[in-house]
Amino acid sequence: MRNGKIKKFVQIAALALAVALPLTALPAASAAVEVDPTIKVGLFYGSSALPGANLLNDAGSGYRLGYYDGNRNFVPLASTGETAISVVKTQNVYYGKVGTWSGYYDTITSDIAVGCWHLKLPGSYSSYDEAAAAASAYPGGFAAWIDGTWQARVGAWLDKESAQAAQTELGLTDAEIAGTSSYAVSVVKTGTSQILFQFDSASQCLGIQPGLDDSVKTETIFRGCTYYGGFQYQRVGGGNLTVSNVIGLEDYVQGVIVQEMSSSWPLEALKAQAVSARTYAYRNYTAGKHQSQGFDICNSTHCQVYYGMDEVTSNSSKAVEQTYGEYAWYNGSLIDAVYSSHDGGATESAVNVWGGNVAYLIGKADPYEASVASKVPGYNWTVTYTAQELTDLLNSKGYTNAGIVDLQVTRTSPTGNAIEITFTDAAGKSWSKIRDDCRTFLGLRSIHYTVTSSTGGTSSGGGYTVNGDGTLSSLDGAYAIGGSNSTAQLGSGVYIIDGSGQVSQATPSGGGGSSTVFTITGSGWGHNVGMSQWGAYAMAQQGYTYKDILTFYYTGIEVRKP
Repeated sequence: MRNGKIKKFVQIAALALAVALPLTALPAASAAVEVDPTIKVGLFYGSSALPGANLLNDAGSGYRLGYYDGNRNFVPLASTGETAISVVKTQNVYYGKVGTWSGYYDTITSDIAVGCWHLKLPGSYSSYDEAAAAASAYPGGFAAWIDGTWQARVGAWLDKESAQAAQTELGLTDAEIAGTSSYAVSVVKTGTSQILFQFDSASQCLGIQPGLDDSVKTETIFRGCTYYGGFQYQRVGGGNLTVSNVIGLEDYVQGVIVQEMSSSWPLEALKAQAVSARTYAYRNYTAGKHQSQGFDICNSTHCQVYYGMDEVTSNSSKAVEQTYGEYAWYNGSLIDAVYSSHDGGATESAVNVWGGNVAYLIGKADPYEASVASKVPGYNWTVTYTAQELTDLLNSKGYTNAGIVDLQVTRTSPTGNAIEITFTDAAGKSWSKIRDDCRTFLGLRSIHYTVTSSTGGTSSGGGYTVNGDGTLSSLDGAYAIGGSNSTAQLGSGVYIIDGSGQVSQATPSGGGGSSTVFTITGSGWGHNVGMSQWGAYAMAQQGYTYKDILTFYYTGIEVRKP
């Protein structure tokens, strides 16, 4: 393996599909499943949406500007021969010159501004060329496609008053001062205030297809990563830009498998990952997992990790090419091909993790991982919690308690995974967490673990602070005075209610008193359902094929093209 690559795999890819997600609806029957459809992969969205997004040609030159229709076909409207362009929202944005924003458009002010006020020239135009020709007679002129009609516009001022002043200065008294809708975006020459093209439509989103034609398979640099295919820009809710990569499924799988596994891994393991990634992506593409956000599948561990093509090698490409168009099926439908980094010795049934029975996601002992456990960083792990830490944890999550005194695994699956844990407080009240909460509630790496407890002795130097002035080494012989001047003797079981109503057991400061420590000892990383990626590695090393790997981890499936 290349130096550093396996570390990246463990840190990023091993978390893939590790969150508890509801299994998606069944896709169409076999006859309706396509080979290599065009999908939209969300790159920046939600809280990561961008005020401006730069593109730079790497292979191929220039860009076609337009939109993608309902069948994912690109409809061109305009083009530019510029190598470096940016798409910005049609609110006031600035080109960054210093700090982390250097080279990007954002709302942090600088002397290079792209304003949201323009002058609309009179007249109508039947094409981009006509509108662009009319606009070119004035400095800062550009063609705009506004709800399906062509306009010639001039300038990009920060406020209406500046646009009015320019109107007089340019002698354009018959021009209309114009803004845009909350859907609109502008294409600018990167590093300048010059708008090249403006797109404003309630029914379509700006699409950009790199390259002036399809004679070259383009490669485009976006935010430091190289991508095949095109890009779509959508202002969801009128905010920043949601940026999606519009790409063929096979090319997408090329980018996924080198993030989810090291490209230097055995070919059969990479082929198993390719089939799983392809199946998972297609199923979620047809289910509309992220449809409300304007794309099909995201680029994070919530779906599958994807950062373009930079890590692709001849070995990883071979894995995709040799499984071209192949999916994993169960009873004529695509499976939900979930996977995680390593299972710690046993996979788990979906019903015990997410609550629904899935015939092909059945837990089983994994005899393969052990052979490579020494290669897996952190394969075996230990986490400790003190009783006070558990008390605080439950309180923080809304489980008001009288001080946690016990934590136990109260139910395990047939494969030995924890599927119910129970917390008990000093008052005898209990709280249980089941299924994948056995992992996520405590922030653990997997559900393959056991819990032991130990109680430490009393150390010197501790005490109880009294009214902020002085301490008591022990509560024995101490009394409390109530609001009616009544008194009561205190013992060790004293509880405190703070200003927010949280209840916790009084403990001595400075290390005094006894402390129970709960030690959680486990192995594996992820939700334990479906394919183990390190298990796939181990099986491939032992001579198994990618179909052997897939049919072991997904019970009763077949691997084939539609």
